[in-house]
Amino acid sequence: MNPRLLAISLILLVLGSAGCSGASPGTDTSAPSAPVVAGSTQAGAVADLTNTERTRAGLGALAVNTKLNTAAQLQADQLASLQILEHEVPGGRYPTPPDRLAAAGYNWQAYGENLASGYPTAADAMAGWMNSSGHRANILNTTFTELGTAVATDATGRPYYVQVFGKPR
Repeated sequence: MNPRLLAISLILLVLGSAGCSGASPGTDTSAPSAPVVAGSTQAGAVADLTNTERTRAGLGALAVNTKLNTAAQLQADQLASLQILEHEVPGGRYPTPPDRLAAAGYNWQAYGENLASGYPTAADAMAGWMNSSGHRANILNTTFTELGTAVATDATGRPYYVQVFGKPR
């Protein structure tokens, strides 16, 4: 059974106006919760796979930015600890993407965020994102020049994948 994405992609381009575009939230159709090794190996795979998709589309690779990695990890850890999949986490330590970007010290002109949960591997999460128009739009957005990625697992072993895209000021 193929897992489905549980989140709407978030695109916020702060170039005078903010907007949101994305796929409708999918229903979790019992996406497998196979254990995943969180941390740099899976997060690095997400970054590599993102740039592979961009290259296939004739676009330049995104530079991996350590501050965006930090912002992504803040979100991944927050989602895993609360066992939720939301871009905005009311009551969380870092409730909004700009809060996470500020905490990481990233001065942004534009940013976007993709979330996924329940996929057993980074490749499976990437396939889910690429099959969702809003998530795919973030991955292939030519405004973005940098990328941060993270993976965290909750107490049950369910993985939470985060991509944070950015364009610095």
